[in-house]
Amino acid sequence: MRHKARKGLPGLVLAGLLMIWAAPLAAQDWITPEACRVTREDADQASLPADLEPKVNVEAAAMAYGTGRLWKITAPEGKVSHIWASFHSSDPLILDLPPQVTLFVQQAQVLVLESDPRAADRQELEERSLQAGVWLAPQDIPWDKPWLTGDLRAWATARSLAIFHDEDAFAALTDAGLAAYLLLDPCEDFAAGALPVQDQRLLLHAHEAGVPVQGLEDWDAFLAEVGQPEQRETAQAIALVQTSSLNPDGFTSARASAFRLYREGRLGAMMIWDRIYLQAIFGKDEAARLSDLARGYMIGERNQRFLKAMRSSLDAGGAVVAVGAFHLPGTDGLLSGLAALGYRVERVPVAGEAP
Repeated sequence: MRHKARKGLPGLVLAGLLMIWAAPLAAQDWITPEACRVTREDADQASLPADLEPKVNVEAAAMAYGTGRLWKITAPEGKVSHIWASFHSSDPLILDLPPQVTLFVQQAQVLVLESDPRAADRQELEERSLQAGVWLAPQDIPWDKPWLTGDLRAWATARSLAIFHDEDAFAALTDAGLAAYLLLDPCEDFAAGALPVQDQRLLLHAHEAGVPVQGLEDWDAFLAEVGQPEQRETAQAIALVQTSSLNPDGFTSARASAFRLYREGRLGAMMIWDRIYLQAIFGKDEAARLSDLARGYMIGERNQRFLKAMRSSLDAGGAVVAVGAFHLPGTDGLLSGLAALGYRVERVPVAGEAP
């Protein structure tokens, strides 16, 4: 039985945060509009630590489909579609879409997103507005989250206070509910409801052109699945990984580095740097355990679902599929999966990207 939830759109961990611990702060007052703002000059000048960049570049070069955001997908019967690696942010540098992406969407037979953020009918609209046990813990069950300690606990507590303005919110949320909120980019606090993230910008282009929109999974899939009792360890791993991205020190410079790597199409480098950062925070073994759980669900399981869901649109041709950037590269990525199924996968050059 599917749980009712307010929203559950997954996002990406902010890759590349610097590895410095900080004293606890209240109400997440280190994430401000100024801290979130990344200029073109900031992104152009951003770089990874000099002692780690060679290692990142070598590993990224060996990653399947590790470079490139736009891909031409030719079905076995010859029908052509495209896949775009999206970034769930409303920052102007992220909304600066390549012209061919906008054109492909406007001329598409269908735009396929991770999920459709629009309610299909009034019943679903009502379901999206309800709070259920998957979000909020029953009052007679304590959710003190002892697995969150130290600075990580302070950052997560500050995040819940920034969202709810209530000191009791942290303990009131289930592990899955906390993970779901932590998946949202905190910089979107200042633009939510006013500016679209990149995926919604694509949706707007499709809406204006009369292009139908489909989702690869249900709007509440994350909470419906990770909110199950047997998935509690996965929910905790996702929450821990996401909490690590709230590190106050280096937040703006890390954001600029992530934007640069994304705009250059260096998705493999983003993923490898993300792994290195987690190892610095949690240690190699614990980072591997958390990554196996979190990435195993967010990327591995969902990619298998996405592959099944998108095939009919790709076989019909004329589809534009937009999914989070980390879903594309690697042996367990969507592009490798499509190639294994007999689709021809070809990179489409985009201005400003790495060779």
